[in-house]
Parts: sequence; structure tokens; C-alpha cells
Amino acid sequence: MYKIWIDEAGRWPWLWPVVACSLTFNKNNPLDAKFLWELNDSKKLTEKKREELFTKLIQFSTWENPQVYFWVWVVDNYLIDEINIKQANKEAMRRSLVELLRKIDKKKIEGVLVDGNDNYVFEELDKKPLYIVGGDGKVTEIWAASIIAKVLRDKLIWTYALLYPNMWLENHKWYGTKKHIEYLKDASSITGIHRISYKPVKKISEQKPKLLLHICCWPDASVPIMDLKKEYEVICFWYDPNIQPKKEYNKRLKALKKVCEIEWVEWIEWEYDVANFFHEIKWLEHTPERGEKCVKCYDMRLKRTALEAEKLWIKHWTSTLLTSPHKDIQKMFELGDKYSLGKKLEFLKIAFRKNNGFLRSVEYCKTHDIYRQNYCGCIYSDTFDGKNFSW
Repeated sequence: MYKIWIDEAGRWPWLWPVVACSLTFNKNNPLDAKFLWELNDSKKLTEKKREELFTKLIQFSTWENPQVYFWVWVVDNYLIDEINIKQANKEAMRRSLVELLRKIDKKKIEGVLVDGNDNYVFEELDKKPLYIVGGDGKVTEIWAASIIAKVLRDKLIWTYALLYPNMWLENHKWYGTKKHIEYLKDASSITGIHRISYKPVKKISEQKPKLLLHICCWPDASVPIMDLKKEYEVICFWYDPNIQPKKEYNKRLKALKKVCEIEWVEWIEWEYDVANFFHEIKWLEHTPERGEKCVKCYDMRLKRTALEAEKLWIKHWTSTLLTSPHKDIQKMFELGDKYSLGKKLEFLKIAFRKNNGFLRSVEYCKTHDIYRQNYCGCIYSDTFDGKNFSW
């Protein structure tokens, strides 16, 4: 008569499969007592010792008259997500049991014993299994089953560690360690082997990707922020040394802060390096709107925004400059590509002015009593009247 023992490995990690092993010793060809003495709970053995015992168990199971009968079944993360880990664990145990019953006569089964307290019922059995809480710390056969399940699972880890070298799988073994949490920065870092249904992973999967949005002025920013918030976690980046005089700059910055509070978005204020602006447009001061002076102005602000996006590890970025009908949108698309190249950045080429974007921004300012300027910001603008000019 045989007693079948079942154990699993990989129930609690955040990735890939759960592995179950059903095992029984052949009493008609018993294992050597010295070998049995070497067995222990897989968690208490060194990796080297587990590998050694695993190899021997495989060997003992392949002889013409096996000393060990076992079978292993693997249930992947997709089924875990579909039916939950408890049911997936049951399925792994059930299938390993079904396959083992192909090797031995079901009529000779004295009973099935399972490590844990899940209280599963297997239709393939005439009577319910016996559950042993903490069995992996007490029973020799469960030790053997746990060694097989754990070593097989670890072999899967080494394989996936090669496929995902930046995840350090060989170190955290798929658990929610600090290293694993650091890797899971956002939804884009979740892989096809993660268990999406697990709360920590699910929480990250539901997060919107971050986007750094360069703000040129609040009126032009209203529509981009409202539209982009639907798909991204928007972070506003204020860098506009072209805006003069300083009191005008302060008015527009104040308007930005007001709207960020209304829209619940984060904002970053960068340096007001107006001297750099004048240096960049030197000899181009009196070129026409949308000409070389304006292109230099786009260039310095988009370049600075791209650097910030790279520093903050934010892949997606764009600018509210794409809202105004007075700007050269094609030139900004080119600059966006230029400063994304080789930095793993993606510049969103969105013409915010479309779909009545400009008119919607005007309406927003009226509704929320937001300051709206009458010139782009540069003192060389065609619409700057020069009144009350002071630094």
C-alpha cells in the first residue's frame, strides 16, 4: 500500500508559476536509511544540498524498480490570475496527483496527505486527503516532495533570470523584496511573468505612466493637462526665461500654481535664467515671429525639459507650446525627436490646438478666473506693447 504526499513551491512570490509535487516511496524497494537521514525541509537545506538530493531522487525514480514515484505539475501566472492562487495551487496539486496515479495502482493507495490546511477535495480520490499543518517540517516524504518542487522552481528562476537580467531574479526569487519593489517603478516594468492579480503588482499595473509636460503659460496648458490626465500622471515643468518682465513671469507662474491645485497635478519650477535666453537669441532679437528667434526659444526650453525627463526617469514628455496657433508646430516636433534620441524618451507629437483646443483654453480661463496674457512672453514679441516694463 502507498501513501501519497503532496507539497508545493512558489505560492507567495509575485511572479510566474506555482509548482506542486506528488510523491510516494516504494516500500517494496525501500530507500537507504543514510539517504533518508540526509533529507530535510527544503527551506532548511543549502542550495547545493537541495540540488544534490534532487538529483538522487530523480535517479531513484528512474530505475526499473523505482524506489521513488513522483510527478510534478506547473501552473503558470496566467491561470493564477484567472482563478486565484488558492485554486491554482489546488490545480497544480491535482494534476501532479493525476499523473502520479498513472504510475501506481489506485487500488493500492492507502491515503493522500497534503502539507498545509487548504482543505481541498480532489474528485479523482475516493476520500478526502488528510491535511498536515507544518508538514514540511515533520514528514520525510513531504521533505522529498518539497525538494523536488523547489529545485524545479529554482531552475525556472535561473532561466528567467537570463531573459530578464535587470530584474535580479536570482536574488529575490520572485518575492516582494526591496530589490524587486525598486524594479517595479511603474506599469511599463511589469513583465509577462508577473502575477497581475497580486495586490502590489496590480496596484502598479493600474498606475498611469508619468508624463513631463513643459508649460509655456497657463492658458496654453489647460487643454493639454485636462486631455493628458486621462492617460498619464502629468507633472508640469515650468521653465520660461523668455518671459519678461519679471512681474509678468510671476503672474503667469502664479496662474500655473492655481490651476495645478485645481487639477491636482504636480509641478516643478525651474530656474529663471533670463541671461541665458538673451545669450541664445543674440543677433536674432528682431527676427519675425515664428522665425529663428522663436526656434531658439523653443530649442532651449525643450532641451531643458528633456534633460529633466531623463533625470526623473520619465519616458513620456511634451510641451504646451503645441497649443498656440502662433507657434511652428513642425519645428517643435523635430526638436522633440532630437532631444529624445538616444535617451529612451518619447516626445508626444500632439497638436493640442486641434478639436477647438485654443477655444477650450479660453473658456477654461474664464470659468476659473485665470490670468490670460496678451503676448507670448518675449519683449521682442510682435504684440508686446512695452508699457510698464521693469525687471
